[in-house]
Amino acid sequence: MSASADHTSSLLEGSAPKRLAAFSAPLVAANLLQYVYQFVDMGVVGNVVGEAGLVAISNASAIVFIISSIAIGLMSGCTVAVGNRVGARDEQGQRRAFAASLGVALLGAAAITLAGCAFAMPIFTLMGVPVASLDQTAAYLEVISLGTAGLFLLNAACAFLRAQGDSAGPLAIMAVSAAANVALDLILIASAGLGVVGAAIATVAAQGAGAVFALWLARRRYASARSVLRSMREARERGKAIAAARDVLRVGAPMAVQQAVINLSYVLVTAWLNSYGPTIAAASGVGLKISTVAGLPCWGVGQAVSAAVSQSIGAGMPERAVAFARSGCLMSIAVTVGIQIAVQLGAGWLVSLFGDSSRGLIDAAVLYLRITCSVNGIFYAAMYALDSFALSSGAPKLALANSLIDAFAMRAGLAWILSVPLGCGFIGIYAAQAAAPVLPALVGFVYLQLWERRNLTR
Repeated sequence: MSASADHTSSLLEGSAPKRLAAFSAPLVAANLLQYVYQFVDMGVVGNVVGEAGLVAISNASAIVFIISSIAIGLMSGCTVAVGNRVGARDEQGQRRAFAASLGVALLGAAAITLAGCAFAMPIFTLMGVPVASLDQTAAYLEVISLGTAGLFLLNAACAFLRAQGDSAGPLAIMAVSAAANVALDLILIASAGLGVVGAAIATVAAQGAGAVFALWLARRRYASARSVLRSMREARERGKAIAAARDVLRVGAPMAVQQAVINLSYVLVTAWLNSYGPTIAAASGVGLKISTVAGLPCWGVGQAVSAAVSQSIGAGMPERAVAFARSGCLMSIAVTVGIQIAVQLGAGWLVSLFGDSSRGLIDAAVLYLRITCSVNGIFYAAMYALDSFALSSGAPKLALANSLIDAFAMRAGLAWILSVPLGCGFIGIYAAQAAAPVLPALVGFVYLQLWERRNLTR
């Protein structure tokens, strides 16, 4: 089959570092925009509603981040499945993979909607959310859960575009979604007085608008994104629908579990921090939000590595796959170091943006950033780039195993040891979060070395 579209950008020609840098820059910006709505939600709610609203958003965001990460992880299967076929110049295979991805996205969204609405209140009760914030927290998650179809479809379309070597499309999509979210936040929270629920409605509406735009853009730019409903019917009639979905899930399911596991550990940590009182709970939520945004460029570079490695392997170019992995690792580390320095220099000012100006909250949030947003960023950046290589090179289960190490052995397990038996309190929990990516980064580096030796020395 011929290559599909005028907009397809081949990642298989020219200097690997230069191509990856050009491809990943818009993805880094797109990731920042994708999560800016959560940052804006917290900032507007903190200024308008106060500490009770800030605690609600902090706790709800921990669960919402799991939902977002599951969507991103599940749809990474679309990037790899479509990317392999882009490298092999198989247009019909691209169409089947995208059709299967949309089906998987809708099923995933339905499952999240049911779970979120059913378990919102029990989850936050178990997390020990303060009574003053409990109802608002549950209401936020319920509204978000009802709108997850937009989130999943948006990520499916963006994953398809990345697989084509198109990073400008996801950036435009996220710009539209982020602009809509900021505008709706100001209208629904500040003007209409809907508070925390207003923030959730703004997020759902913005994601829905982004999904519509994303699907339209994919269809307009690429022939392989057209007639996907017909492709679904044909695949079902020929018995290929399950095979196409399995191809997407082979990578997407382990990555969704990986993202869920990592972020579940953040929920456990958030629950522990709630026991230290509302000030520490709110400060830790603010610190986590800032450090998460600071780490988003790693996600963008990792997504670029996944798409580039997928195309390379699909085209039978293992040496280029390794070049992308190494370039992505170095690029991610360089960008992260720059961001970490900026966060350290402006920590107090960044915390003040969230509205609560009490000295105790600011000091605790700054301490969180001093510990968790520092030299550990080097390992965090390497971990994401190397896990992305493992994902696209046929070892998604290794990435899943790494997440278990990161989440339970390091972040949750070490946090308990430091905070309870050793008596370090919430500072011990902060230290465990900082140490979490160290071992997974080393495991990812060893896998890259072994893969290179196995595939390039024959």
